[in-house]
Amino acid sequence: MAEDNGSQPLPEPQLTPVGEKSLPARCKASTLTYCPTMDLIALATEDDELRVFRLNGQKVLGGSFKGDPYLDEDDGGGEIRELRWKNTGHLLAVACADNTIRVISAYSGKTVHHYPAYRSEGEAPYPVKVTCLGWGVNFTDSKAAQRHLHEAAGQVSVDDLLSPDNHPSKAAALLKADLPRELALLDVEPSLPKLSTLPATGSDDDVFSSRASIDAIFHPISKVTSDAVDVLLVGFDDGTVHLRIFDCFEIGSLQIGGTVGNSGPCQILRHASHPLSSTHALLALAPEAPSGTLNLFTLDLRFITRSGRYLSLLAHKTTQLQNLLRYINQVQRQIELEWKNAQELPARYMRSINEDLQEKCHCDFVTAAYHLVVTGDCFEPLREFLVDIVGERGHKRWEKAVSSGYENVRRLTHECLLPALERCEVLLSRLIGLSKFYKLSEVLGLETSDLTAIVETLDCLHLLAHHILINANEELAQFNSFSRWLRHEIDMQTAEPMSQTLDELMEKTDMVEYPHTLKYIRGALTKSKLRNFIQQLPMMGMSRPPPTASDKWAPTGHDRSFYDTFRKLLEQSDDSEANPVDLPKMNDLTKRLGLQFERVFGHIALTQRRGILHRSPLNLHPDCDKDVIDVVMCNEDTDKKGLCVIYIATRSIKKKHLLCFYRVELDSENGVSSTRSTSTGAFDLQEGEIRQVQFVEDDTVVVLWSNNKGTPYLLSLPFQRASTTKTDATTESLTPFAVGYHSLQESTSHDFVTVATAVDILSPDSEFTGLVKHTFVGAKGKGRPIKVDVNSRRGRRAICVLHGDAMRYEVLDLDAELEDEEEDEVEEESIVELEEY
Repeated sequence: MAEDNGSQPLPEPQLTPVGEKSLPARCKASTLTYCPTMDLIALATEDDELRVFRLNGQKVLGGSFKGDPYLDEDDGGGEIRELRWKNTGHLLAVACADNTIRVISAYSGKTVHHYPAYRSEGEAPYPVKVTCLGWGVNFTDSKAAQRHLHEAAGQVSVDDLLSPDNHPSKAAALLKADLPRELALLDVEPSLPKLSTLPATGSDDDVFSSRASIDAIFHPISKVTSDAVDVLLVGFDDGTVHLRIFDCFEIGSLQIGGTVGNSGPCQILRHASHPLSSTHALLALAPEAPSGTLNLFTLDLRFITRSGRYLSLLAHKTTQLQNLLRYINQVQRQIELEWKNAQELPARYMRSINEDLQEKCHCDFVTAAYHLVVTGDCFEPLREFLVDIVGERGHKRWEKAVSSGYENVRRLTHECLLPALERCEVLLSRLIGLSKFYKLSEVLGLETSDLTAIVETLDCLHLLAHHILINANEELAQFNSFSRWLRHEIDMQTAEPMSQTLDELMEKTDMVEYPHTLKYIRGALTKSKLRNFIQQLPMMGMSRPPPTASDKWAPTGHDRSFYDTFRKLLEQSDDSEANPVDLPKMNDLTKRLGLQFERVFGHIALTQRRGILHRSPLNLHPDCDKDVIDVVMCNEDTDKKGLCVIYIATRSIKKKHLLCFYRVELDSENGVSSTRSTSTGAFDLQEGEIRQVQFVEDDTVVVLWSNNKGTPYLLSLPFQRASTTKTDATTESLTPFAVGYHSLQESTSHDFVTVATAVDILSPDSEFTGLVKHTFVGAKGKGRPIKVDVNSRRGRRAICVLHGDAMRYEVLDLDAELEDEEEDEVEEESIVELEEY
């Protein structure tokens, strides 16, 4: 066959290149991924740098998650293992070697979420590896979604239902109004004032320092997308599967592999899902399984169907509460930092004078300053301190440090902390309402008592914040009086005796507010009331504050009324200033709040995790190649009833030109799937080697194949049955055939050769020449394609091709060919009309 082809010209169709980029370092081929909604290409290089480029090669975002090797901070945990885009294209998930997941915004480039996906119990730092990262989306009510699709008669697609904001007029005209749904989603949260931005910290999780990132995190729930839930799945090489919904809400981890009877680990390789089914498909490698090495697993996420539309509401509220808890914790740390900055410089000044005053006058700065205010007599060490050490310049620094510290504490409390607490209570009121609905409380995993305990802690934080505001205002007024007196005394001690300047200063003595000044010297200068509410951070030259009991104020589960106890402690601290009362500070309350939220989130996650079922409906033939394999889930419309079908495409190990297919039909009842039938099919390309397969959302599979001469081709093959393959004019000319599937019985073996359809692509007169989309002419060595990735944008599909040296990729327009054919057809029709005319 190769000789026949050598004597005849071969078809060499070419796709239009729309972009090309030379990389600064070698790319990890497995991480190359194309954004599904925007023209962005994400990849990781071998130096573990994340890079996201536009089509023109411009870098959009990127960075490294490794530590500094010169400081011995690089422990290998920042190595990038997997990348995955969300279906909306707004977020990118990055899995690292330390088994943590970073969710990065495509707009700001900042880390929106960072959390562990695996908790190891052994001694090894990273005992397992991330081998699969999947991000799917499911309708909470698939029957209603299918009803909408049937009623729209093909004018609305699944993508339109998932994102009707893209075509609001189209969605409004075709989708019927749903009053119960609108009432259930009625919410006051969009009417709340926006949260204020926080000062930048420079850390990876600094997501509250810009207006855009805060709006993206705390955006109100969209009524049009609340019927869908996105599922982030992380698979490991020991069979562990970690699930999160709505970007960050943790469902938990489960172990699969026991259903195939193997005792060893089960490595997760591929993930697939479909919006109209709550069942997810996993391909796993089980090396020690006696029946085969590759297995198909199904995960039935029953909590999606059981909770229905309330799952979106629950997950959104809990995710918002998690974000608010992060926001409150960052506000607390910022308040503690501002309070430390307000105290550090005055403490340094007083330490410098206290030793001299103690030796010469047997007193400290507080006593000497009080004596100066009351009697007007200035001790000599104090006069030298005011004139030589503080002076005009030092006084300005002192005033700026303390006044700005008090003002920042007051601003952060009033503008950031209190609004966040109010928003928390609004969100909790909705969850308390759901918990009191007896039909939902057990399904959602909400306990009213746990939620009311959180409200009590929030009330305590409210009370604490108001006390901080009251005392900060009072002490700031006292400090302003003290600052004016201090400046007046510096000028007095600096002026020459019997001079006119001294006389003028003596006349201004009556303008000093002595009561406020004395109160500040005696109290807030060294014993501020804010220290009862704000944790004291270590300061330079000062001994570290004594550690407090970490679990003293932790929730015990049977607290009578924590709010009443806290209020009584506050009253005692106000009445008895001499005897300090052990009062929970802001950090204690935020820690208590975090523990209470963890309890609520953990109970919700446990309830949802109990509703997950997994099984293995299929063991693949040992001849299937684990390195060239892909899986997809489809919803095929048969007899006006949606049927969930799993397709697997793989290459034969023995005959590398044989493309094998598995087709598994699933029935689903109340979210529990069962296998209806299993069938197999194959395409025999007769020569060459299949290098990669990838399913595309237009019901075709893209195949990277090279013939015996080593020339690479890009093929687009159909994979569905003939009864479900689209048969419009365009596809008929390109796909004149379909896969012939044959039922697979348990007693028969997987003989792909006998069921294979012979496909002669390279013959010039072959009917299969339309399957060749692109020919890589002269692609040898570094120009040879080693990895392709196809995006799923309808009407704007493109293929990113990574070349042999992994230092360059190019982007080919897959839909340009169809547009050219349509233009040619229009031109031919116009020529015929002109000839007839």
